[in-house]
Amino acid sequence: MEPKGYLALFMVVSLAFTFVYAVYTIPAQVALGGLFYFVDARIWASSLAYGGMAGAAAVLVLLAYRALKPLVGAGRRVMEYFTLSLAFYTMSAAAMTVGLTFFILIGRSFDPTVWYGLIYPYCLPVAMMFSGIAPYFMLKFSYWMAEQKDPGMVRDVSVLAPLALLLLIMVFPQNWFGVLDPRFSLIDMQLKTYPLGSLDPFFSFGVKVYPDLRPFSNGLLLLINLAAITQIIVFLHRKAISEPDPVRAARLRTVIFGFILILGFFACYTIDALIGGPFTIMMFIGFILMLLAIVLLYLGTAAPEWYVSRLQRRTKAKSRLTDDANR
Repeated sequence: MEPKGYLALFMVVSLAFTFVYAVYTIPAQVALGGLFYFVDARIWASSLAYGGMAGAAAVLVLLAYRALKPLVGAGRRVMEYFTLSLAFYTMSAAAMTVGLTFFILIGRSFDPTVWYGLIYPYCLPVAMMFSGIAPYFMLKFSYWMAEQKDPGMVRDVSVLAPLALLLLIMVFPQNWFGVLDPRFSLIDMQLKTYPLGSLDPFFSFGVKVYPDLRPFSNGLLLLINLAAITQIIVFLHRKAISEPDPVRAARLRTVIFGFILILGFFACYTIDALIGGPFTIMMFIGFILMLLAIVLLYLGTAAPEWYVSRLQRRTKAKSRLTDDANR
């Protein structure tokens, strides 16, 4: 299948998921008693961070698209898959930016009395869905970059199987996207919320009523990226070692470092869910890692002239040092 075909297929899947989530999951989440939380400094900072990532990624998508136009053959296929993967990561960051913007405008995470009051809880799983699709295109991009062909069925399934499971689990309202799960108070025997860090003296007397699937969802998202990126790093590293051109080998290593940073972002994302957030310090560490990853992936793939020139100068300098040492 051509890259455009894969894009069409995943857009249909995305639309189906968002429809189901809108008509079933959000109403069910409200019916279970999910409670809102208020805007604080972390929400403002996260909005700016996601906005910055979305803007930076969008610029790189445009640059990558321009770079692929004159290309043909395997080189064009490499850039097509890279552009698609970057586009899905961009849509993920954009979805979070939109959701957080409405969160700030409303003043709380959700308000079921107005339709726009549900945008933030809606955008969270949509962003995760896009972040789960992007690694599939990353896998194809890197395989074409190293081997000039599509990865085999086993490699595809290693990413698509956990992605399908992630989409299934995220449909359940017990993920509590954008809301706090209700807890039963043993003090007054009422269902109420006890947010993490609350000064409520009865915090320890709150008993969970429903399971929290969010750590499993975030863990699956990490697994998807781990499955894709581990394979990517292995065969790109193998390609870099055997590459006779030192500049091209340096570009491959740049791409590898970018993928490692992406994995670091999703590790932070999962730890944030385990801590109980929303938006702990781990997310802000993850934001920095993702911004750096986007830049490294662009430099290694699109290879702007100034970066290639810098690599050539470094290669010549190393060559001179080696020659001097051998004399």
